[in-house]
Formats: sequence, structure tokens, C-alpha cells
Amino acid sequence: MKLTDDFEKDEIRSGLPLGAMMAGVVGFVILVVVVVFITNKPEEGRTNPGLIDAGGPVGGSQTAVSQNTAEDEYVIGESNLVSDDLDFWNMYKTDYTSDRNTGTDRYTENLQALEKEEKEEEKEEDLSENGTKTEVILPDGTSQWIMINAYIRKNEYDYTGLVFEEPFMRYYSEGKKSSKQGIWIDDSYGSIDFARVEDDGVDFCIVRIGRRGYSTGAVSMEQNYLDYITEAKAAGLSVGVSFYSQAVTEEEAIEEANFVIAALQEADIKPEYPIVFDMELVSNDNARTENLTKAQLTQIAKAFCNTVRQSGYTPVIYGNKYWLLRKLDLTQLFDYNIYLSQEGDIPDYPYEFAMWEYKQDAKINGIVGNVAMTISFIDYDMR
Repeated sequence: MKLTDDFEKDEIRSGLPLGAMMAGVVGFVILVVVVVFITNKPEEGRTNPGLIDAGGPVGGSQTAVSQNTAEDEYVIGESNLVSDDLDFWNMYKTDYTSDRNTGTDRYTENLQALEKEEKEEEKEEDLSENGTKTEVILPDGTSQWIMINAYIRKNEYDYTGLVFEEPFMRYYSEGKKSSKQGIWIDDSYGSIDFARVEDDGVDFCIVRIGRRGYSTGAVSMEQNYLDYITEAKAAGLSVGVSFYSQAVTEEEAIEEANFVIAALQEADIKPEYPIVFDMELVSNDNARTENLTKAQLTQIAKAFCNTVRQSGYTPVIYGNKYWLLRKLDLTQLFDYNIYLSQEGDIPDYPYEFAMWEYKQDAKINGIVGNVAMTISFIDYDMR
């Protein structure tokens, strides 16, 4: 059984004292009050411009409105500065647009200058002026570019069809060989084995039948021409003949043509290939033809060819590019085939030509020494 004193002692031991509890509650309340006070206290130096005058005490709402109006009208220090004057970024502003325009202009000027220079270089390189001119090598070794006559028929050969197999030049059209291979011979070759010549791949030969002296003007016959023609035909070669002309008048040209025709008729020879009119520039000596004009030389060639044709033979005019383009008027000779003499892989003669002497120092079996090689784009055997 517990006594009253015993129960009081038990309560004290089992809970907090009443005084301590009361003190804790009071302290907590005080702490809350302090926190609320601190939280709602205005910061020092921070005032609401709408509630405080420039130097006066806090007023009501009417005072606040008046204060806002006063501040809007207030000018600081009577300064004339505007907002743009305070934009310090403009202090270092650079006119980049102007620089870009200047750079673009310089680029354009440089580009135009470069294009102009390139056009001038192209003009210098393309001396043919887009194919309207052709180069002629003059006797002194210099060159001259002359206009190509638009009214003279141009050759239409596809030079990709030319195939050179030493010493033969062959021309292929549509995959088939359409050319004939020939040689040019005269008395200077001496004895010739025409059977070996034919075995080597030669189809025809041009035999010089006579000549006129470039100094005396005398006409002479080649000594071996008849033997050459006879033996060549016996070996299976076709034959054409040539005459070296130094005629200074049309009458002399007709005389030369009749000389050739008479020689052929007396020997009963009908050449398969043309009769060649061969007039050339005489080098390193004076020639009776050197002072003739283009018109005179043209009429002489025409007289020879007309005489040959009227007798039933085929004439051709032989010459190098210089002779044909600078010494003859081809507009007067368009009815006659051209026999071009121009060494090289591809000729650059602009007009039509039927035969081409492309090499003058070839080696052929059956002939001692060098011989001139010719390709004929026309098969005269078929005519």
C-alpha cells in the first residue's frame, strides 16, 4: 500500500517538472516573435520611392503619387546627355560594312583583270583565231597566219583514221582501209627492183617523165622513165607520171603538157594515176619563174591542167602548203585535184586534197637510198 508521499515521488521521477515545461513554452513563443520581427523588418538603405519624398517623411497615398510625378520631371544635374551618349559600345564601333564593300570591290577588280589577262593569252595562243586562219611557213623560215577562204571546199578527212606503220601511212574509213600507198621516183634512183617494191606494200608509183630547166628553160626527157613505167606495171604496180615545170607563160605550160602526152602516146602507156603538174620554189639559186605573180603562176598551172584534161588524162597540181596558198589562186583551180607535199603525221592544209606526200626519206625494199612516200585518198584505179 502506497502512501501519499510515495505517489508524489513517483510522478516526479516519471515526468518533467511543471516549471521546466512552462519555461520551454515561453521561450518558444519569444523565439517565434523574434523571427517574425526580423523577417518583416525593412532593409537599411532600401526605401520605396513611391512612399518617401526627396527629403520628407512618409506620407499617404496622395503624397506617393505626387512624389512619382516629381521624379518623372526631375532632370539630373541639368545635363544634355542622352541615352545613346552613354552607350559605350559605340565608342569602338567599326564600319565593317564599308570594309566589306571595299574588299568586294577589290576582289571584283582583280577577277576582271585576271579574266582579261587570260583572254589575251588565249588570243596569243590561238593565232588561228578560232580556226579562221592557218599558218604558212615562208621560205625564210618565218611563219605567217593567213585567212582561210570560206568559198574554197574544205577537206573532210577524219584524221583519227590515219594509221602510220613505218614507212606507210594508211587511212581507214568506217573500219576499212580506203587509201593507196605510193612512191615518187626519178632518174636519180638508178636501178629499182619493182617486184620487191610491190612485195613491201606499195600500190603505185609516180614516175617523173621530163623537166624544164629553171635557168635555161630547156625541156628534157628523163632517161629511165620508160623502163620504170614498164617494169612497175609488170610487177603489178599502178603508174602515174609527173613533169617538173618552169614555164613562164601559158604557152610554155601547154608545150610541157603536150610533151608529156606525146611521150605517153608514143609508148602506148595509159597511166592509172594522174599526170602531176610540179612547179616548185627554187632554193639557193635564181630561177626564171621567181618574179612571176600569183595570177601568172595560176594561169600557167591552169593551162597545163586544161591541156592534160582535154587529152583524156587526169591532172593534179603538186605543191607544198606555202606554194599552194601563197603562190597560187586556188579559187581559179578548184576543178583540179591537189597533191599536197607536207611532211608530218597530220597535215594542216585546210582545203580539199587527193594525194599527200608525207615523208621524203623513207626506206623501201628494192630501192637504194631514201624515197618519197605518198598516200592517195582516191583509188584512181577505180576511175
